[in-house]
Amino acid sequence: MVYEVPKSQASIGQNRFEFTVPGSKKTFSIPLAKYIKPALAIEMAANPAISTKSLLDHYAQGSWELFESADQLEAFGAAWREASGIGLGESSASSNS
Repeated sequence: MVYEVPKSQASIGQNRFEFTVPGSKKTFSIPLAKYIKPALAIEMAANPAISTKSLLDHYAQGSWELFESADQLEAFGAAWREASGIGLGESSASSNS
């Protein structure tokens, strides 16, 4: 018997984090940490300095350019991690272990 991998739950509303950025009327949406694509999770873990940009570029095109300060990015990242259930110093990959 062949194992069938279950369908991703990343598109379900309760598994997503919605946000707005000053200067835009658009509401952006990205998956919570445990629902991001594994290849992106590995990239983010390997390059923490660009992980937020990679996340936004992949799931919320056009939002990265709207951020104007590191404080905004830091607040965004903290809110996403909190919504995802990730504590400080813990990566999305380690939150599942």
